[in-house]
Amino acid sequence: MAVTETVVYALHLLFAGLWTGSVMYAAVAFPGVVDGLPSKARETLAGTLRNVSRASATVLFLTGGYMLTLAGYTEGDALTGTGSGHLVLAMVVLWLALAALTEVAGGRLADGEDATSLLYGAAVVAALLLLDASLLIAGGV
Repeated sequence: MAVTETVVYALHLLFAGLWTGSVMYAAVAFPGVVDGLPSKARETLAGTLRNVSRASATVLFLTGGYMLTLAGYTEGDALTGTGSGHLVLAMVVLWLALAALTEVAGGRLADGEDATSLLYGAAVVAALLLLDASLLIAGGV
């Protein structure tokens, strides 16, 4: 494996773990804590969550696209005609859902509104992403 590929895989895994971990932590820690915090602290927490989400989504988009070409999913019907290809497509859909849920939850938190259900939904999506990734690594379905 070339150095470039190693760096791409490492970045992808690092930011995937950072993103899913921060969303799951927010789902567990924020609902009980945020209500009693001053507005500035809520905005800081929400801003940090959104910044981690945005940075992770960007890095995962770039590294994931590179990994698609390495794996040969850009040729023929490899993406739409194989089990592994379907897992990749599911990952993209889940990735978009996680980004949307995290962004909306961060906005609600910053505004002082309850975002518990959105954070729980984002945590479920994050867990599904990890399950999808593990199936993909194991060789598909």
